Amino acid sequence: MTDAAVQPRFLRGVAYIEARLLGPVSLAGAAEQAGFSAPHFSRLFRALVGEPFGAYLRRRRMTVAAERIRAEGGKLRLVELALECGYDSQEAFTRAFKRTFGRPPGEFRAEPQQWSKSFRKPIDAAELLHLRERLVPEPAIEELEATTVVGARERIDEDSTDRIPAIWARFMELLPRIAHAASDSCLGISSNPHPIEGSFDYLAGLPVARVDRLPAGAVAEVLPAGTYASFRHVVRELPLHLELAPTYRWIFGTWLPSSRWEYGAGADFERYPPGFVPAPGATLEIVLPVLPRA
Repeated sequence: MTDAAVQPRFLRGVAYIEARLLGPVSLAGAAEQAGFSAPHFSRLFRALVGEPFGAYLRRRRMTVAAERIRAEGGKLRLVELALECGYDSQEAFTRAFKRTFGRPPGEFRAEPQQWSKSFRKPIDAAELLHLRERLVPEPAIEELEATTVVGARERIDEDSTDRIPAIWARFMELLPRIAHAASDSCLGISSNPHPIEGSFDYLAGLPVARVDRLPAGAVAEVLPAGTYASFRHVVRELPLHLELAPTYRWIFGTWLPSSRWEYGAGADFERYPPGFVPAPGATLEIVLPVLPRA
């Protein structure tokens, strides 16, 4: 499947969302319209758009709500708008609106904003063209054995990706106390993603041959055996978690849909070579589980 074929399909899923913003809308329904599985569409959505499905939907609904409040003023009953936006109560809607725009809808109605960085326009082909990355080489396909990794782990969401360097700092403090190292390469593992909100567990760790006793503050996680695609990434800018975003967008948004592979179950991870220092010119690998396309 080519990029030219992926984009119209993806935008059909977006059109499904936009047509149902103030009503029932589901990830599965959008994925069906696009012709993808729900897990694939979820990862594709975040890769292409830069935010998870749930965050996009919430921001679009809040943007439409703000536009209606601005246009209709006191004629619009907020409790009815809350229900139309999918909230069970006006209180829940007010919390979401304030979280998005920094003030409750009543204050917004009294002094409406003409524009805000929190407003979210619909995705279109021009935005996808701007976000898509192309220049990543073909990956190496590897058969990996199950691997136990010990390190520091934290739940990350769309607003806390800047916590990832702190997770690595905690891991580096643990590193001298991690026994039975099986490799000198450290791993940054993303697992257990929430399909709607896009949050995930991030573990910075070291592969080990066995686990006798974990150091205080450490956790262990097993990467399952299977087939993995490994992409080489050359660092150009810092911070690293922002530098990696375009590569992830290209992998999930361009390479995967056009390859003979499908996204597999398990966890994605970054593999850092021995002595890795995050600086321009350094290299690492982004690795994801894959299955042959049926």
